[in-house]
Parts: sequence; structure tokens; C-alpha cells
Amino acid sequence: MKEDKMIQAAKSGFTLVELLVVVAILGILATMAVVGLADKPDQARIQACEANVVTIKNACVTYNLEHKKMPKSIDDLTEENADGVAALEGSSTDPWGNDYKLEIKGKKVIVISAGPDGEMGTDDDIRSDTIGKKKKND
Repeated sequence: MKEDKMIQAAKSGFTLVELLVVVAILGILATMAVVGLADKPDQARIQACEANVVTIKNACVTYNLEHKKMPKSIDDLTEENADGVAALEGSSTDPWGNDYKLEIKGKKVIVISAGPDGEMGTDDDIRSDTIGKKKKND
């Protein structure tokens, strides 16, 4: 009787082939996950940059309301007012380490990031006047 239980216990375990199949399947699934997530960091940076561009544009509006003039640069936005509050707090560089650029046209402000390639005037620039429009046209 004792021998039957030992034989049954030995038969109930996994074979080497079964374990190798499971490891191979897990490896394939892991590879698919890594390949699928490979481009996500760039997309996250783009979305963060778009959010920053909108925040900077809103800070320009706040600055204009407080000072009755538009800011000349991002540096103007980071200066504290009489109450010790700045229109913009945080970094004035985009997720790729480049400075944001302001284009002021009268009361209209356009905030621009050079985007992933770091060069202004290229197709990957992120601009406050085109956020949302790109997605509608795509």
C-alpha cells in the first residue's frame, strides 16, 4: 500500500518536456509584451509635452491678466508676483530637454516644443495651436 502511494506521487509531477513547453510559452508571451510596449515611452513624452504646452499657454493668459501685457519669454512666467506666486511653476524645458518657445501675436500666444527630434520647424513639433487638430485629421 505504501509503495502504491509513492508511485502515484511520482506520477503526479510534471515531466521535463511539460516544464520546457510552459517556459517556452512564457518566453513567447514576454517577448510579445516587450515588443508591444517598446514605443510607449515616446508616446508618454509626447502626451506630457502636450499637457505642458497647454499649461504654459494658460500661464501666459494668467500673466496677461495680472500684468496687462503678454510675457516675452518663459522666464517672465516663472517670476513671482507681489503675492509671491508665479504664473508658471516647474520646468521650462520639454521632456527631451529642449526649451519651449513662445510666439506672441498680439493677444494670441503659441507655445512650441521642438518635439522628439529637437529641431524647430519640423513635422514633429508640438504646438499649442495644433493640439487636438492633428488627432482629428489623422
